[in-house]
Amino acid sequence: MKIQTTRFGEIEVEDSSVITFNKGIPGFEEYMKYVLLPADENEESPFFFLQSIDEEEVNFFLVDPFSFFKEYNINLEEQMVDRLELKDPTDAIVLTTVTATGEIKDATTNLKAPLVINNNRHLGMQIVLDNKDYLIKQPLFQSAESRQV
Repeated sequence: MKIQTTRFGEIEVEDSSVITFNKGIPGFEEYMKYVLLPADENEESPFFFLQSIDEEEVNFFLVDPFSFFKEYNINLEEQMVDRLELKDPTDAIVLTTVTATGEIKDATTNLKAPLVINNNRHLGMQIVLDNKDYLIKQPLFQSAESRQV
């Protein structure tokens, strides 16, 4: 199917690549269908865009948090595992939203509320972790010695 985006223009996506967020994403509950797009198709990158297929202006800049925070760990409650229909932990993709309002070196990521996607069932949800060490605005680019995670 073809979708219109403000960032990429018109793009072709496979129906099978559509990820459903049954309750939407907080603040964007009315948009439930998305596609995950690599930020750079020419190289391995930990960055992605989550693009709404219903609203061309709705997209999220995401990162694989494990690329920056080796000790990052999430434990899903049984209810979340059931809602995502996860049979195996390797089916889950964990990504966090990135905010980059100024220079990219000042970007932050939300480690407190990651997006978890079942890559096999194409289901996703944003969850809030009960871990006081994870910040909503965790600096993404900082020295390893000063990281809180």
